[in-house]
Amino acid sequence: MNDHQEARKSYGSDRAQLVYGLRPDGTLAHISEVQRGIACGCNCPACGGRLVARKGDENVPHFGHDDGEACGGGPETVLHLLAKEVFRTNPLLLLPERLGLDKGNVVMKPGQRITTHFLRTEFTDPKKIIPDLYVRALGYDLFVEVAVTHASDETKIQRLREHGVMAVEIDLSKLPRDSTREQIADAVLRSAPRCWLYHPDIDRALAKSRADEEKWQAAQERRFADYQARHENRVSELARAYVDALRQLAGTKIVVPRDAELQAVGLAPHVGIKMAGYACFTVPPAVWQAVILTEVFHDNCLGDEIPKAVPITKHLEKRNLIRPLFRRVSREVADDTALAEPRFAPAWKAIDSYLQHLLGKDVLAHQGYGVMLEKHLADKWTARTLALKQRTAAMHAAVQKVDWILAELPDKERGNMTGESWLDSVHTESGMTHRTAIRSDVEAPKITAEVDAVFAMLRGNGRLPYATAGLPVEGAIERRKAQIAKQAQDLREKQIQEANRLRQSRRDRFCIDAETELNGSDLGAFLNTKLDDLNGMTPLEAAEDSESGLTKARYQLSALVRRHREQAEADAERKRYQEKITADAKQSLLAKHVDTFLNGPDDDLGRTTPFLYVRDDATYRKALGKLAEWHREFGGPF
Repeated sequence: MNDHQEARKSYGSDRAQLVYGLRPDGTLAHISEVQRGIACGCNCPACGGRLVARKGDENVPHFGHDDGEACGGGPETVLHLLAKEVFRTNPLLLLPERLGLDKGNVVMKPGQRITTHFLRTEFTDPKKIIPDLYVRALGYDLFVEVAVTHASDETKIQRLREHGVMAVEIDLSKLPRDSTREQIADAVLRSAPRCWLYHPDIDRALAKSRADEEKWQAAQERRFADYQARHENRVSELARAYVDALRQLAGTKIVVPRDAELQAVGLAPHVGIKMAGYACFTVPPAVWQAVILTEVFHDNCLGDEIPKAVPITKHLEKRNLIRPLFRRVSREVADDTALAEPRFAPAWKAIDSYLQHLLGKDVLAHQGYGVMLEKHLADKWTARTLALKQRTAAMHAAVQKVDWILAELPDKERGNMTGESWLDSVHTESGMTHRTAIRSDVEAPKITAEVDAVFAMLRGNGRLPYATAGLPVEGAIERRKAQIAKQAQDLREKQIQEANRLRQSRRDRFCIDAETELNGSDLGAFLNTKLDDLNGMTPLEAAEDSESGLTKARYQLSALVRRHREQAEADAERKRYQEKITADAKQSLLAKHVDTFLNGPDDDLGRTTPFLYVRDDATYRKALGKLAEWHREFGGPF
C-alpha cells in the first residue's frame, strides 16, 4: 500500500496526505516549496526517513517515503509542529468558556482572548506532565495541549490537577492534514474547538454545584416527609369530617327547591338519590340534585360550557352547597380517604355518579363530552316555563299600566285604588279577583285588552274603551269624548282652510300659465268662457275645483294656444300667396284688369275672389290657372 492509499484509509480523503517535509535546518517545507523527487532534501517529521516529493499530473502533490513504506504519523506530527510554531510568532490565544463562581453562585464565564508569553514547547516535571506548549498569561502558567488523534484521558487530567497548573486542550482532529500555515494558525488561536482540561475555579464550581445538589436533595427528602405527614393528617381529617357530616344530614329537614316544576315535568322521582360522597354537600341530596336539574339543565346557568361533573361542581361551590373542607380534594387524598372511609367520595365524583344515574333512567342524554336533558323533558319544561313567564309578564305589564292610568286620574276619581289593590278587586265578568283572572288562559286576554284600551285612551291615541276593567275612568271617558269632538271640529276647520289654500294655489298657478301664453281680450275671454269639455265650467273654475280640473284647464289652454299658433301660421302663408298672386296679376294683365281679376268672384274658385282664394300652394296654382285664362283673353301689359 502506497502513501496515497494509506492516507485515504486513515482520513477518507485525498487531502489527508503528507504535504510538509522537515528540512535539514529543522524547519518545515510545504510540497509547493521544494523540487520534485529526491532533490527536495526533506525527511519525515515523524520517523525521520528520507522523503520523495511526488508532483506528477495524476496524483495530488505530496511527500512519500523513499523506501515506499509510510510510517503513518507524518501528518499528525506536522500539525503538532505547526501548532507550536504558531505560538512562537503570535501571542494571542482564545480561551474557552468555563464554569466559575460569582458571589457564591455557579455561573458560566465567557471565553476571552488573552496575550500569552511563550515559555517553551515542551515541559516535564517529576509527576510526568509533558504538555505540548507552556505559556504564561494573566500572571498564571498555562499548559496548552494540541489534540490531533488522541484527546487527553482522565489519567492525564488528574496529573494536571495534582500539579495545579491550568491547562487547555485545542482539538485539531477535524482540521485537514494538508492545511496551510494560515489555516492552522487560525484554528489554533481562534476557530478550533477547545476546552479546559483543568482550572481550579472549575473544580471549585463543580464542588459547589455538587454541594448545592446534595443540599437540594436533602431538602426534597424533608419536603417529601412533610408532605407524607400532611397527606396522612389530611386523609384522617377528611374521614372524620365525613362521618360527622353524615350524622348532620341525617336530621336535616328537606325542602326541595322548585318542587312544583319538577313535579309538573315528572322529574320529582329523580331527586334524593344517595351515592358515595353525598355528605360532602351542605344540604341533603334532594336539594343539590334539584339545583342541578333546575339551574344547570333547565336555566342553563353554565352558559356555553358543556354540562359535566367538574363545571357543575364549580357552580355548586359558588352556591355554597359544598362544604369548604371537601372542596379541591386531590385525587391522591380522595383515594386514600375512600380507603379509610368507604362511604366517602369527592364532591365531583358524587355529582358524576348522579349524572350516570340520570343517564341510566333516560333523564339525560350524551352531548359531545357532556350531557343534556332528554329532548321530550326539555321541551315540556320549556313550554311550561314559557307559559308561566308569559302570564307573569302579562300581570306585571297590566299592573304597570294600571298604576300609570291611576296616576293620570284626579285624586277624587282615583280614590285609594292602587295597582296592587286593583289586583285584589273582583273581576265582574268572571267573579274572580283580577290577580287570579289575569293568570287564567281564558280571562287574561280580555282583562289585558280592556286595560290596554283604557291606557291608549288616556294617552290620546286610542278609541273610547268598550269596558273599564274595573277602573274609575268614567269621568276620563267623558273628557275624552269632548276632546274627540273638539279634535273633529278642529280637523274640519283645518281641512276647509287647507282646501281654500289649495284652491287659491291652483287658481294662481293657472292664471300664471294663462298670462304667459295669452294677453288682452283673449286672456279674459278664455278664463271666463264656459266649455263643454270642462263640464260647463270656465277654465278658471275648473282649475280651482281640483288638481284634475287644473290639468284639464291647462290642456284647454294648450289647445287654444296651439290653434292661435296654427291660425297665425296660416294667415302668414295666405298673405304670402296673396302677395304672389297680386304680383303675378300685375305682371300678366293690364293695370285696368288687375283689380277686376283679383277681387272678382269666380265660380271655379268657390264663388270667391282669386285674392281671397289663395292660401297654400294648391289654391295658388289653381288661381294661376285662372290668371292664365285672363291673360289669353285680355292680353298682357305689353
